[in-house]
Amino acid sequence: MTTTTHSAPFSLRDFLSSFLLIELLKGMALTGKYMFSRSITIQFPEEKTPLSPRFRGLHALRRYDNGEERCIACKLCEAVCPAMAITIESEQRADGSRRTTRYDIDLTKCIFCGFCE
Repeated sequence: MTTTTHSAPFSLRDFLSSFLLIELLKGMALTGKYMFSRSITIQFPEEKTPLSPRFRGLHALRRYDNGEERCIACKLCEAVCPAMAITIESEQRADGSRRTTRYDIDLTKCIFCGFCE
């Protein structure tokens, strides 16, 4: 013998809530709250967006005076990049040092956060 519990088919609270359109009024109140607040839209060509204090310009792979890349392929910048815009591939040289074979920064993905610096 199994017993099942049934909820009441009619709830006065649910009826009044739907009849008085409580959800609609809550949504309109939220809309009204933000309608009269200060606008945060930036007019791009005239106004510049704020930059991170760590931002130093476009990314570039730096080199020593002899033309050799400074990157030792530690892949820390690839690991810390929140947009996953950096790709590094490396190999070990004959002298035992590790150097990059591929260092790509996809600037269309980059959010210029400065974490890679």
